[in-house]
Amino acid sequence: MSTESLNRTSSIEIPEKKSRVIRMSPRKVNIDVLKKRVITKQKKEAFQSKIIILSVCLSIGILGYFAG
Repeated sequence: MSTESLNRTSSIEIPEKKSRVIRMSPRKVNIDVLKKRVITKQKKEAFQSKIIILSVCLSIGILGYFAG
């Protein structure tokens, strides 16, 4: 392998992208609203898990009824 090919490939320059400055304005956050969101999400997940468990138990009961 010749050194000419290595020298040629190492001299390639990649132009840098201009970085965009993002300015964040300080905003106040209401903690009560965030807590309420978390609580409603947890309630929704608990309700969904209860529905899934109920449907599994119901389907096992129906299969047991027809099989027995």
